[in-house]
Amino acid sequence: MLKKPENIFLFFCLLGGLLLVFINPSFQGFDETEHFYKIYGFSQGTLNYKKITSYTDGTLLYEKPKTFTAQIVPLSIVQLAAQSKLLNPYIGPDRIIHAPQKISIKNVQELAKIPLNKQYKTIAIHMIPSYTVFSYLPHTFAMIIMNSFDVPPVFMIFILRLCSLFLYTGLMYIAIKITPVKKNIFLFSAIAPLSLYIASIINTDHLVAGVAFILTAYTLKLKNDYTSDTTKQISTKELLIFFALIFFLCVCKFAYFPMILLYFAIPKNCFESNKKRVFTFILIFLACSLWITGFVAYTIQIFSGTFSYYCHNALRAIVSIFQHPAGFIGCLLKTTAVNSIEYIQRAVSDFGVSDTNVNPLIIWGYFALLIANSVFGNKNIKDTEYNWDLQNKIIFAVIIVLVYILALTADYITFTLDGSGLIAGFKGRYLLPVLPLFLFLFDNSRLKPLKINLYTVTMVYSLIFMLCFIFTLINRYYLI
Repeated sequence: MLKKPENIFLFFCLLGGLLLVFINPSFQGFDETEHFYKIYGFSQGTLNYKKITSYTDGTLLYEKPKTFTAQIVPLSIVQLAAQSKLLNPYIGPDRIIHAPQKISIKNVQELAKIPLNKQYKTIAIHMIPSYTVFSYLPHTFAMIIMNSFDVPPVFMIFILRLCSLFLYTGLMYIAIKITPVKKNIFLFSAIAPLSLYIASIINTDHLVAGVAFILTAYTLKLKNDYTSDTTKQISTKELLIFFALIFFLCVCKFAYFPMILLYFAIPKNCFESNKKRVFTFILIFLACSLWITGFVAYTIQIFSGTFSYYCHNALRAIVSIFQHPAGFIGCLLKTTAVNSIEYIQRAVSDFGVSDTNVNPLIIWGYFALLIANSVFGNKNIKDTEYNWDLQNKIIFAVIIVLVYILALTADYITFTLDGSGLIAGFKGRYLLPVLPLFLFLFDNSRLKPLKINLYTVTMVYSLIFMLCFIFTLINRYYLI
């Protein structure tokens, strides 16, 4: 049973994921506090956020009143979030940068005793991610139930994390199962420490990665089916599934819109005519483009007039890109040149507030094994052999570059530049959804297999990597 890649994934994901769900202290995942507040707002019927105009954000006083984005939540949750902030090296209640702190098991037990007391509410000022309710459906339903039963805040966090883990597990299981080729690439990308980490916290990255992997796997399935049987024609149902996947991916995070180009990896011969093929693509393209345009316009409008600690005027930033394209391109290239190594490393290993990680040699060793698995094909597992031609690899490369540029552009519009003139806000985890496409670029299964069982070696290394990741996390947060 464990010989099947999808079943091996279940074992690794549930083992590592469940450990991370409960080991990671409250609100220590990427933007967990903001996502938690967003989910709580959805559970109360708030589709965007509240506004408050004040001379203070709770820690700083301003000469003039400012309008902040905020959410009304139980006071106990805000208290828990405030205590959790002391664990990271960011600004504390006194706005002084401090060294990261640690907690004991006794501290955790005390936090677990904090009751919800939902009748005592406060307004929490924070930057709310502009995601729709579709990115949080399981979490929102769970929050509605937990709020009805007055579940303590700490247990709310654990249950919402389990929602993330089970959703990620189901999506990745489907992706690995349906792809007829490159199952090992999907498997090792899905069980990388960062993959398991985003699956075990409250966020939207696990959903984006899962949908992107299914879209890629489904495209490979279509490609394999219609390459092996050139007499068949693609059905309306199959095209609708492809459209639903790319459209939902754009709903979750529009930066992955370039993955629509996977459409051109589907063989031409399965379409009734080239005219129908192009016309269908244009319809899918227009539908996704209309959604993205409307969503971006709506987001800019609802955030208009609100104070940001780090944002540009979004509309002004968009205009500046068109007015000074050379300067913007230079900024992209400079940011890439300086941060590319860090981005790649953090595509498979990163946690907390990105202040701690495993030894880089362990990370690069994992990348070497991932690439080796791609270069030497799938000789060690039952898998349909397939060699990508140059056209396919060009499509994959273009998708990766466009996703990177679009994500970096979104950060340029959203965030101010840092002191070095680099674009701030981009995280290595944004590359995870296109990691399989990146690895496909190295595919060359015509080469003779290595004498070692590369698949088994990678599995053992993955287990060691995961254990190192977990022990590093424990050492980072707990008094031992």
